[in-house]
Amino acid sequence: MEAVDPAGEFAANLHTLVSHLTERHDDLPTLPTLPAPETVQSTIASLPATLPDAGLGTTATASYLLNDILPGCLSAQNGPNYFGFVVGGVTPAAQLADILVGAYDENVQVTLPGQTAATAIEARVLELVLDLMGVERAKFGGRTITTGATASNVLGMACAREYLYAHSPHLPKDYSFARSGPPSSPNLPSPPIIVLALHPHFSILKAAALVGIGSGPNVVHQIPCQEEDELAFDLAALEKRLAEEKEVGRGVVVVYGLGEVNTGELGRDPPRVAELCRTYGAWLHIDAAFGGFASVVPELRHLVEGMDQADSLTLDGHKWLNVPYDCGLFYTKSAHALPGVFAPVEAPAYLTASSTSAGTAGPQDGQVIHEQVPSPLYVNIENSRRFRALPLLASLMSLGKDGYRDLIRRNIKFAQSIATYLHNSPFYDLLNTYPGADAAKQGIIPLNIVLFAPARGGSLETGAELANAINATRRMYVTATKWRGRGAVRLAVSNWRTGLGGEEEVKRIVGILEEVMRESGKSGM
Repeated sequence: MEAVDPAGEFAANLHTLVSHLTERHDDLPTLPTLPAPETVQSTIASLPATLPDAGLGTTATASYLLNDILPGCLSAQNGPNYFGFVVGGVTPAAQLADILVGAYDENVQVTLPGQTAATAIEARVLELVLDLMGVERAKFGGRTITTGATASNVLGMACAREYLYAHSPHLPKDYSFARSGPPSSPNLPSPPIIVLALHPHFSILKAAALVGIGSGPNVVHQIPCQEEDELAFDLAALEKRLAEEKEVGRGVVVVYGLGEVNTGELGRDPPRVAELCRTYGAWLHIDAAFGGFASVVPELRHLVEGMDQADSLTLDGHKWLNVPYDCGLFYTKSAHALPGVFAPVEAPAYLTASSTSAGTAGPQDGQVIHEQVPSPLYVNIENSRRFRALPLLASLMSLGKDGYRDLIRRNIKFAQSIATYLHNSPFYDLLNTYPGADAAKQGIIPLNIVLFAPARGGSLETGAELANAINATRRMYVTATKWRGRGAVRLAVSNWRTGLGGEEEVKRIVGILEEVMRESGKSGM
């Protein structure tokens, strides 16, 4: 058999792959949002029952992936018609950079001054995100890139746990859970730390469980909301509870959500919540995975006022920043908080040449001081991690502040237009309108999420039925949810392409919604 030229084979398959990606990039606005069910089954059927002794080789494997495997996967999750899970998309620059990340395959684990600039690049990118949001870099001395909001929430809960045990009146000063494990003092209240929240995302509960705080109802407590706003803390009730817990010496993590997952609601009064946390020694963790980026738009910045007063802050890059999965962002006030949890007492010998400094990345307007950049493995969960900062840098540089402002404004305008249609339709109920909202004006919904349900008594009685009917068209995608005990549909707008088509694009989506109702037995559409 003729020997295969590895270099030539790679080049030929790379050409095929580039052609595929180019065609997909051009066709993404019109691609079906979902594969057909029979295509999914065909992909599953193509999987080998066992690993063969003889490999297929590069060319046959590439063909197998393109022709048998990928057709059964989500075909347009990063396209403009996919409105599920606030996933965002991938800007062209970010997509190109991500291809380079795979090609270079650098493990961004250790700061190696003079050997690789990767960690210095990451340090500056984390500052650029703060610049984009109009947040002073000095507000958050601890920063890192994670796999997503869940990992960032884990970091936040870990930092909170360390702080609260270190300041507990029942334990030795600066007690460290990370170093000494669960404390055994008989004076500690049970549970020793609780979480106070309104509607915490599931990832908060997972994070609290993972770091040993706990996620059950004896640990996670729901604070009453304001009478006129179910997504804002009743501040009097919050202060009363904080005072009670301080009296018994129990640690408290207050979780404030900026961008409720079902409604996009941002709540209100984060500055006052932050003030109460400071007064009573509680840790304030703000989960602003997508809502925090309202700060990018000047006319929306008031909605997230006080975000910079958080003790820890979670953001997502693969949502509204439109960089590839996976990319989360974590910020905390003290540069020493993360190493206090994740840095070893003594660094492994083979890593001793790297920097373990917890210092910040240099002056705001100067060059990054590489020697002061902490090694990521000392401030994060992972030891091995891909170069996530590169696609983020590419997207930030390609769009700049003006480009991101346009993206967010365009997404919100699109969502508002769909919400206005639903509000005026006799066949749908819009569920996340502001009280007293004027349907004739923009601002009928809080941000970029449209929450709706079929009108009561209609042919489609539940949110799940409606979501399935919409998704079956394969021309748009939404998710089913529940709100106030009612089945509903969530349409989340966060893709950089969505809204580029203006009113015609809105009409097309409205047409799909009308078609679904016609086919379900509605009339008069």
